[in-house]
Amino acid sequence: EEAPTMIPRSDGGQPRSKLIKYIIGGAAVLLVVVVVAMKSLAGATSATMLANGKPAPRDSCTLEQCYASNCNHKVAPYTCLFHNGGPHGGCSPTHWTKSTCTTQCDLSYCDDLAIPDDMESCDQPCDKAVCSGDRLCDDEPAPYQCTKGSANFGCSKGKLEWTLRTSDTTCSSCCDTRTCK
Repeated sequence: EEAPTMIPRSDGGQPRSKLIKYIIGGAAVLLVVVVVAMKSLAGATSATMLANGKPAPRDSCTLEQCYASNCNHKVAPYTCLFHNGGPHGGCSPTHWTKSTCTTQCDLSYCDDLAIPDDMESCDQPCDKAVCSGDRLCDDEPAPYQCTKGSANFGCSKGKLEWTLRTSDTTCSSCCDTRTCK
């Protein structure tokens, strides 16, 4: 019986094996990058502390995530932060599936988060231009006035409404109008 004859490939077999090595190497690098990114996001969320000094549950949102979200934390507390590496957004009454949201957090504990004492607020004096203006917020119902942004001249009861709870485009500067007296 005659042994089968081996016919050499016309391309020598080299380019295909190099391509496979490059593909495998690229996939390995991508996997490492994704794992490192996910670990850093998980670490940021797990360090969140509640006002009572206890750590928040692992999937709860950080203070910044709580106030950046437009989701109603009582009706749809699960907010999607990222999908396929990019910002996503969206609210859900239940956990998101990995196929629709790769990184999410739970807004249920936002009311229990401790707000740091050094958090920027409107609890600061107004400058003379604001105090001498025609449109000044009333002392009692809402003394905190937005002085720059789309909410300019807007009034608020809470000293954090124009800082922590709104974007810079809405209000990037504010003060306490009670300091004008």
